[in-house]
Order: sequence, then C-alpha cells, then structure tokens
Amino acid sequence: MEFLQIHYFLKDDFHSMDAYLKNKSEFEVLRIFKEVTEILELDEELLFEAIAIGEGGIKAYYKLLKKKKVKRSVKNALLYLGGILSAIITEVVVSEITRDGDYEKMKKEEVRLHIEKLKEDLESDDKTSEEQILIIQNLSIYIGETNKVKLFKSNFYSNLLKEDKIEKVSTQRLNEDLEPITKENIVPREHFDKFIIHTIEIEPEYKESELIEIVAPVLKKGNMKWKGIFNGIPINFYMRDAEFRTAVINKEISFSNGTNIIADLEMEQTMDDDGEIQIGTISVYNVTDVFEDSNRIETKRKQRNRELENQTKMDFNQE
Repeated sequence: MEFLQIHYFLKDDFHSMDAYLKNKSEFEVLRIFKEVTEILELDEELLFEAIAIGEGGIKAYYKLLKKKKVKRSVKNALLYLGGILSAIITEVVVSEITRDGDYEKMKKEEVRLHIEKLKEDLESDDKTSEEQILIIQNLSIYIGETNKVKLFKSNFYSNLLKEDKIEKVSTQRLNEDLEPITKENIVPREHFDKFIIHTIEIEPEYKESELIEIVAPVLKKGNMKWKGIFNGIPINFYMRDAEFRTAVINKEISFSNGTNIIADLEMEQTMDDDGEIQIGTISVYNVTDVFEDSNRIETKRKQRNRELENQTKMDFNQE
C-alpha cells in the first residue's frame, strides 16, 4: 500500500483556498486516475481513498488499495501506478489535442501495445531500480499523449490558475507511514499555462464512396436535413451535391423504400467535456450511384467522371 500526495503551495502563509475551485481541481485529478487505471486495465483491481488533509499549504492524500475481491497479486501495479500518476500530473507537458480522430484511435492502440510490453518488463525480476524508473517514465509519456488525459489535466491547471493564492503544486509518492519514497515533482505557477489547452479543433472525418440508405429525402428547395442509415446507424445529413439535389427536385430521380446511394461523407467532430469525440454535422457530397431495388442508376457526375477518365487514358496512349 502507498499514497499519492498532491500538495498545493499557498503564498503568504495562507492555509485555505476556494473550496469550489479545490473540488473542481480534484475532480479532474480523479478523472485522470480513472482514465489511467482503465488504460492500464487496473480499474477492476484497484481503488483510491482520500484521507485527512495535512498541514503546510494544503495537502491531499490518495491511498492506492487493492480491492478485496481481487485474488491475484497486483503488487507491481501498486509499485508503478503512483509513479505514473505523479509524472502524468506534473511532468508531461502537452500542447494541443490531437485533431485527427483516426490518429487518436491509432494512438490509443499504439499506447495499448506499448503498455503491454512495459507491463511485462515490470513483471521481470531482473530489472534494476533505474530501469524501473525508465519504464515508469515511458508509460507516463504514452498515457499522457491520449486526448482524455490531456483534457483533464488542462482542466486541472485551469482551475488552479483561478486561485490567486496558489503559487505551485506538486505530487509525491509516500509509504504507508506517509514518508516520502520519491522526490517531490513540483510545477510552479508560471508553468501552469504550459499544460492548458486553449482551443480544441478536431478535423472532420471524410469517407469516400460509402453506401447510404435513404429514409427521408428532401423533395423541395431549402436547407433541411435528409434522413438516412449509414453502417446500420440512423443519421441526419445535409445533401451538399447541388446537381443531385436539383435532379431530385425535378423528379429525375425518384425514391422508394430501401433506396440507397453511393456518395462521400464528411462528418464534423467535436470533443465533449469527458474527452470523447462526438459526431457533429454530417454532409454528403459527390453522389455517383442510386440503387432502386435491383436497378442501379449512374448519376451525371459519375458519367462525366468516367468520360474524363477515358479521355485522359486516350491522351496518354496517344503520347
């Protein structure tokens, strides 16, 4: 069993701070704890308990415990988790949220693979203390690169900046007697801003030549949303293919139950307060095919594209 201490240093010998800001800050710390333990697959095995606050500025102590129902040994988890949490909160500086949703998914998988390897390394009995410290540092870096951890940490330091009394914050691992077992990791107030994300922009996700079932087309002029089904999920979208939309309004293309189209999709993405990427406005472009029952109709756009492609091939062959 060990403790993780978070120490809020207050200037001018103050011993109190805004309770609302303190609770908001520690809520973000707990969200970091939860996310890290989930990434490390320890959320079902460990729990955190808060104990009485000590003197000297304001100190919060979090006890890292193995859940009673867990039978297998997790002593190594307890060994490195406190160090990882301490480093993530105070040492891993972030600059921005990953704007590419696909890249973030890939990053999470990369993190998972690295974590599995590093956890195996920690299980080895032949690792020196220096090698264990290096493993902990690497784990902290990989986990600290995920969007949720960046966001929660940004919120933590944003709240601390609102309290004028705070001049620095630190983390430290303590033993069961509340004695230090690592050095204190200190972040001075002038560095808080390095951890804060001021803008969050997520790049839209663009998919080409996807099948969309049309549930409710818009058969008149206007900026109303169509209804459809994409990958088994109902969606509302804007039809941005003006030529196709005009053909529909002019009744050159009709719809019946089960009509499908092939088109490109652009899905705007936003990040919610929990760091989850959510789908925003969906737009459909470049409709190339319409399927009515067993009939396949090519749009004028596809016909032009094919003619252009054939002409390009002819010009190339003539050269």
